[in-house]
Amino acid sequence: MNLEKDKVSIVVPVFNASKYLAKCIESIEQQTYRNLEIILVDDGSTDDSKKIISFYAKSDCRIKPIYKKNTGVSNTRNVGLSKATGKYVCFSDADDYLMKDYIEYLMLLIKNNNADISLTTKMFGDFDTKQVKKDKVKLMTSSEAVIGILAYNIPIGVYSKMFRNNFLKKNNLNFIEELYMGEGFNFNIDCFQRAKSICVGRRKIYYYRRNNLNSVTTKFSVSKWRNALEAINSIENRLIIKRNEDIENALKFAKWRTTSDAYDALVIADGKKNNVDLYYKWVSFVKKEALCALYVPTSLKNKVRAIIMKVYPAIIPKILIFRKKTHNINIQ
Repeated sequence: MNLEKDKVSIVVPVFNASKYLAKCIESIEQQTYRNLEIILVDDGSTDDSKKIISFYAKSDCRIKPIYKKNTGVSNTRNVGLSKATGKYVCFSDADDYLMKDYIEYLMLLIKNNNADISLTTKMFGDFDTKQVKKDKVKLMTSSEAVIGILAYNIPIGVYSKMFRNNFLKKNNLNFIEELYMGEGFNFNIDCFQRAKSICVGRRKIYYYRRNNLNSVTTKFSVSKWRNALEAINSIENRLIIKRNEDIENALKFAKWRTTSDAYDALVIADGKKNNVDLYYKWVSFVKKEALCALYVPTSLKNKVRAIIMKVYPAIIPKILIFRKKTHNINIQ
């Protein structure tokens, strides 16, 4: 395609991802858009991740390997970001993989609409394997995008998005290194608030793997979920756009959704007996604030989930456990 004069940097933080890393790297190498800088940052892995990175780096000059001691995912992404020389930057997690048109699609959106950021709201997953029938592309303002992501209409992770590198540098946008849950959520909102234009599509170009046992989203940890809730507080404290009623409602929903996810994870892991006070604190909040979902432009699925959790919160973890058993997927 004629846009390939512009180099795109893709940053991949790697930590003990040997089971899935090769597929991730190969999915990047096989992109239809070829002018890439592939930055693989190993965060002190103790498995074979370093060997895998080295193997692929020998045969593809576009790969820039970086090896460092373990400092966490936010610092690792920041290291990769600091080394990015492309005009545009995007991200992938090491345990996920990309469709062949991942870069091409995001590039077309960002270039054709002169946007600071492009993204897609849909992605493939363990329970979502069909492509959308019709793509819909629209431009969003900063406020619209912030409300959209707080309402979970836009994926909260940094995947499925492309950023102008000079926009990131001009605004000194980085990941908050104290956060290891919700760090992408914060980064996205920091970016959305400062963007002049955000182009949003719906085509699925990213496969988000939910069954990686090493992922922070598949294991229960009190400290991790507390960090996730701290991330929501960080978002609220860092907002610079006008705080109108829509923003406030969306913030309430994001806090409720994060707490309900933490509650689900606790119940699924059978962690109540070891965290009794936390269990009752979370379930009380989830029931009390559930109807906040009715006041934000979130999906019908989220609204139904909220109504169910208002009446009988334990049913959602039971549904998730049933899906795990029937699809052989780890969803803690």
